[in-house]
Amino acid sequence: MFLLTPVAIFLLTAFNCHSIQATSTIHIDYSSFALSSPNPQAYIIEYSPPVGYPPTGSAVEGTTHFTNINGTISATEYTVSISAILGDGTRKNLADLSVFSSPDPPKLDSIETTEHEATISYFPPQGQNITFQLEYYPEDHQEYANSIDTKAALVRLRGLDSGTVFRLKIRSLYKNVYSNEIIDTTFQTQGQPNYDYSSNSAESFSVKTLPPSFNLPTTTSPSNPSSEYYSTEEEDTESTTNRFTFSFVPSTTPNYIDDEEYSTTEVKTKIETTSTPTSTTTTTKKSTTTKTKLITTTTTSAKKMTAIEVNSGDMGDEYPTELASSTLTGINKMTEEYGEPAEIVLSDENEMLRMDWDVPDHADCEAFFVNYTILTLNHPKSFSVATSDQHANIKMFPEHTLDIRVFCMLAGALSKTWWAHRIAHLSKPRQIENAKIVQVLTDDFYVASITFQWEWPYHDFNYYKIVISYGTAGKSTDGQKELEIVKYGSDNVTISDLDPSQLYTISIRNASTELSLSSKAVQLQQVTAPIISSTVYPGQISSNSININFGDSDGKFDYYLLTFSGNNKNISKKVELEHEKSFTFTKLIPGKTYQFSVYTVYKGVRSRPVSSDITTYPVKVNQLFPVVGKDYVILYWDIENFADSDCRFRLSYNADNVDTVSVELKGASRHRFSNLQSEVYYTFTITVIMGIGQAAAESESEMITVAIPKGRLTPTVSRQGSRELVVGFDNDQSVFSLLNGSPDNFAVIVSDDISLNDDNYESKSWFEVKDEDVWGSYRASPSTWNPFDNERIRRASFTVGTDDCVKRNLDEPYCNGILRANTDYRVKIRMYTDTKVAMETDWGRIEGYAKNDEEGGGEEEEEEDDRRFPCHMYLNGCSGRRRKSSSNLQPFTLLISSFSFLLIFLL
Repeated sequence: MFLLTPVAIFLLTAFNCHSIQATSTIHIDYSSFALSSPNPQAYIIEYSPPVGYPPTGSAVEGTTHFTNINGTISATEYTVSISAILGDGTRKNLADLSVFSSPDPPKLDSIETTEHEATISYFPPQGQNITFQLEYYPEDHQEYANSIDTKAALVRLRGLDSGTVFRLKIRSLYKNVYSNEIIDTTFQTQGQPNYDYSSNSAESFSVKTLPPSFNLPTTTSPSNPSSEYYSTEEEDTESTTNRFTFSFVPSTTPNYIDDEEYSTTEVKTKIETTSTPTSTTTTTKKSTTTKTKLITTTTTSAKKMTAIEVNSGDMGDEYPTELASSTLTGINKMTEEYGEPAEIVLSDENEMLRMDWDVPDHADCEAFFVNYTILTLNHPKSFSVATSDQHANIKMFPEHTLDIRVFCMLAGALSKTWWAHRIAHLSKPRQIENAKIVQVLTDDFYVASITFQWEWPYHDFNYYKIVISYGTAGKSTDGQKELEIVKYGSDNVTISDLDPSQLYTISIRNASTELSLSSKAVQLQQVTAPIISSTVYPGQISSNSININFGDSDGKFDYYLLTFSGNNKNISKKVELEHEKSFTFTKLIPGKTYQFSVYTVYKGVRSRPVSSDITTYPVKVNQLFPVVGKDYVILYWDIENFADSDCRFRLSYNADNVDTVSVELKGASRHRFSNLQSEVYYTFTITVIMGIGQAAAESESEMITVAIPKGRLTPTVSRQGSRELVVGFDNDQSVFSLLNGSPDNFAVIVSDDISLNDDNYESKSWFEVKDEDVWGSYRASPSTWNPFDNERIRRASFTVGTDDCVKRNLDEPYCNGILRANTDYRVKIRMYTDTKVAMETDWGRIEGYAKNDEEGGGEEEEEEDDRRFPCHMYLNGCSGRRRKSSSNLQPFTLLISSFSFLLIFLL
């Protein structure tokens, strides 16, 4: 067992740019965790992004403890993984590291000098958060070197000695990693030399230079400008103390669009030298104190020195003319005067900004006047150049916004026949945000695809595009493919034609359609879904269990995943490749459809599902009751649908010498079969069907056989007062046939519903309908009423509406409650047999009013609040009830009269 110490990673930069082969490099020193004797066979170096040489996954000798990766992406975070190949051929991972590649160096533009100043302009490299380190000193006297760290691309050095040759070195810095190459050049200030460095080269100096983290553009004045820094040295011999004063005056940092730092840094350097002899003796040592005074101030806007613009890239040798006024005329006003502007097309050309425009034939232009204004400076500056071509090149101003206007010139003056305008944003496009994978799929034809989405930044598709680069991990960038989105069409983007079970790296960046400007790439890594060729099929099925099976699959994957979906639970089961692929699920709900899905899984990514919907057998109907009439049968049934599944019923009948009839119903609980033949036995069958399509399952069938009677009977109905009906009917054996069973009870069914479509096998009671606007069908006779219990009785009658029904009796659900006055009613008689078969008559009807009402002397309505008594409580039965027009007797008086009559009768 080896103990791994913290990994030492060094990013090497070179000060001699001629010795570097690649602009960006990472150097990895893994000696601190290298395996001891015996040495491994080799070390494997893997890194991401997979851009560099040697390529990722390369091996180095086991005796080598460091390596270089050249040709990397500059200023980028790399993830490096180091593993060792042991003597037995096994592989051991040693460490996973995050390192930064070196940035590209800046490119020198120009250096302009005066007697005591130098203005330095250079082009920054591509990348974000790049810092530049400037080091300058008199030629061959590096002991006077000054170092500056800044993010500005235009720097002014002040307080330089006149007539002196200075050496200048500029390098890039990203995340504390220096560029491999540097700018190493010299410049000479104007005038005569005022200090001889050669004659003072032997003198001893102690100089306090700027700290490494000193950032000029963001440094503010100290609270005490006269504060001094001291360093103390002990000398054995007589020496001279030389005092140096360095005064650095940075300019005020302007505020720019997108908060990007791009400023002109002014550095004021003033060196004052004084020599003070020190006294020494032979017996004691004198200590010499050297004071180095560092004064840092921030100039105000009134005192700010403006850096000189040089080499702006005009078409001739002369510099463009800076306009005296930076005030821009509004576009609306320009449009009113010059008309609608034409378009200006931008492009890169040798690190310059090229502008092209097209002039129509009707615009006679001898030359063109180009005016461009840097809008993102604290104080915008305007420059102009003239050209005879329909294009012009100017200096590239990274991270700035330009207002470019091109005018037509004729006879040395501006012509209003044509002009062009463009706002050029030279800053990096905004990076996309929240990129994520939303779907990974491999279809039936084994073609994989990856779908992802992101949040769109503000985007002008005329000038910007989304560039998507993708390829399998580990391959070079040459093997990657690109997809460009130049028009917004969807929130999702799908990359197709990929290989299954492969790791892909996807880079998404926002790029300019004209310039070589692009945002930082957002990288995603995703494994494509594996293929699946299995089939899922059921085995044995019952009302509460299902056996499921699936076959082997092709392709590269780790294991199978079987999922079971129900109403209340979802079950997932991991199945190894060699495991039995047959499972039985029990304790299921009858008539419920369950879904079984099988996936193959590779590195946590599922394939598409192979699914099968299977329904357990439903239970058969638990009640099937027929009601038989003249040439018809009405079937009533009930079903327990535990899972609230899609439920259907198949009903059919057959008989001797009769064609079979079948019908399928949904959402029904009764059905009427008509046009049946008399004196024929019919067998009716009902089957429950649950599930949809191929997942449908059928229950066992329920059957019943009945005989169709040949007779027809209609009861007689007459009114007895306005609230009672007298119903009469015969014991007709051709209607109430004994072939379907012996009579158990007779029901008098009353209805005020003209449609007569609401009655059921078991009718409602008066208590259930009395409060409804339309009562519908209800049973008025008691549940045990059988007027033909004696065979000698041939006719029966029943008076409807004779009971008060004050409260409901639990032993008897039905009650003969009062009717509504003068209402049209229908009445039929139904006989229930001991075999649960019912036979019924036709409907009898009564319409209009009671007879006395038609003659004009009908009884008046009783007040609703008055209580009615049963008929036997009145002297003349129900006809002797109190009438408002003839008697004011109270119920109590009627009750006394009734008792008196009974007493006389008994005596």
